[in-house]
Amino acid sequence: MKHPRPRAWVLVCAALALGPEPARGDYGPIRRVVQGTAWTLDEGELAVGLVSPLQYGVIDELTLSTHPVLDLLLTPNVTLKGKVLDRNPVALALNASYLQTFLRSRSGEIPGSLSLWPALSVAAGRTVSLTFQAGYAMDLSPIRHGVQAGLGMNLLLGPSDLLQVTVQDRWMGGGAGFEVPTGVITYGHAWDQVRITVGIAAGRFPLQIGTGSRVLRLPVWPVVDVWWLL
Repeated sequence: MKHPRPRAWVLVCAALALGPEPARGDYGPIRRVVQGTAWTLDEGELAVGLVSPLQYGVIDELTLSTHPVLDLLLTPNVTLKGKVLDRNPVALALNASYLQTFLRSRSGEIPGSLSLWPALSVAAGRTVSLTFQAGYAMDLSPIRHGVQAGLGMNLLLGPSDLLQVTVQDRWMGGGAGFEVPTGVITYGHAWDQVRITVGIAAGRFPLQIGTGSRVLRLPVWPVVDVWWLL
């Protein structure tokens, strides 16, 4: 007497049950979200993306970041974030940034900026954090002094899903006054070490496209990035 052959779907189900689960990542507690907050990467950690800056944890309390694409375009830039206080649920960091472009311009100016500002982050449990920041800003060539301020909220919708909302503005002297405030809302998802971020931004476009009367100003633009936490 012949035994009945097992159906193909039985074998498929068994393979799925016994096989490895697909890789799944998570952001961890909200204090592990370092972008735009007072928290820092651990020593040796590296975050690198297609659009977002390259970030490296020099030590647990110091994160260095730069945009490699801008560096290649003769626009050196660097930001240092030093965490000076971390007492759950509060963290305080001091930030310093420098950016200047050496691309040829018709006016002969070499525009750039320097910024110094503290950031205070407060976690509400494991899923929500608020970040407040304000400090000094200086434009280079021509030199103008001013202040900048920002507010950010991070919300974990689930272990692998992150909602981020930020609003920033600057006031500059020399008759420039307040700039158009910039607001950004993004959704992020984590797969193991890979992260994807999509969203929309509105306000002052971060880069000038064109010269003279042909300057392109984008009041609203998409935000898309893929990055890795290594």
